[in-house]
Amino acid sequence: MRDIWLSMPDSILPYLNKNLRMEHVDFVDMHVRSEVKNLLHEEGVLDTLTNDFAAYYLPQSSSLELKLFNTSDSLQVLCMVKTVTAPEPESEIRFFDTSWQPLSADFGLPIHTTEGEILKRFTLQPADMTDDRFKELCNMIDPVMLSASLSISTPVITFCMSVPVLTKEEHEQVSVIVKQISFKWDGTTFKEY
Repeated sequence: MRDIWLSMPDSILPYLNKNLRMEHVDFVDMHVRSEVKNLLHEEGVLDTLTNDFAAYYLPQSSSLELKLFNTSDSLQVLCMVKTVTAPEPESEIRFFDTSWQPLSADFGLPIHTTEGEILKRFTLQPADMTDDRFKELCNMIDPVMLSASLSISTPVITFCMSVPVLTKEEHEQVSVIVKQISFKWDGTTFKEY
């Protein structure tokens, strides 16, 4: 993952050029907090760097997670999850080969689906809730946004629907119907589990 982090095109994170990425790696090698001021003069942290996972954070605004997934033919697929964290998290997921060439496949993940499909898949009506109440709560979710996170130790990505800016009471009500879904990589595609 170190080589992939260092060879990442500047266009992925325009405010973090190769020299700054190298500085992060140097701090990781020294076993100290890898906090470096980026080109926007914000402190970014390379929180984790393992053989197959990296996590970079701009506290209170965004994150970038990278994970290598082994394929059945001994190649690797790089999954990138970029998340804007405020006011509610929303993620962009992209796939690359290990040379940062984009892959057009979604590998079975719900990343090219409509808002209606996302609502249907990421909500669950409790048995004791009326259809009208469930519909009312679903209508409060606007816009429909998904956030995602990669597991550090397993080949898993987890999605959760973000609940937009609501009052605290409305947020608590809507959270009852929102569910998260995890998908596990099987060497070819992601399967819900």
